[in-house]
Amino acid sequence: MASRRGPEKEVAPLIEDFLSKLALVISKRRPREYSVEEMEEQMKGVVSILSVLSQRWSLGIIYLLYMKSLKFNELRDLLHGISSRTLTDKLRMLERSGILTRSVTSSAPVRVSYTLTTSGREIALSCLPLLYQLHKQE
Repeated sequence: MASRRGPEKEVAPLIEDFLSKLALVISKRRPREYSVEEMEEQMKGVVSILSVLSQRWSLGIIYLLYMKSLKFNELRDLLHGISSRTLTDKLRMLERSGILTRSVTSSAPVRVSYTLTTSGREIALSCLPLLYQLHKQE
């Protein structure tokens, strides 16, 4: 546990600084008027991504794949308590959502690895402040 605290103390001020600068930039932006149709379209996207991210294991999978591409068994071993079937379902859902890609290496045995797409990496980055805040409250 002591080894985890060291990097957290270094990263925490960086995240807090980033969040305060982001809040400052957002507060200085001139508000834009959106039509009802534009707002409905934006909400479809928000609801879609939140339905994916709010499912159990999704953020964990995205977080792990943000660090590096992983094979199925590596993911299963890192996500304590997940069944193979559940992991398969979550990976398929994230692939359909365009968050990750599945690569099959035709060797004996066949190896399958998973990597975040550009969109998946952006989602992971945008979730880091949320993950940080959740971890900070533990």
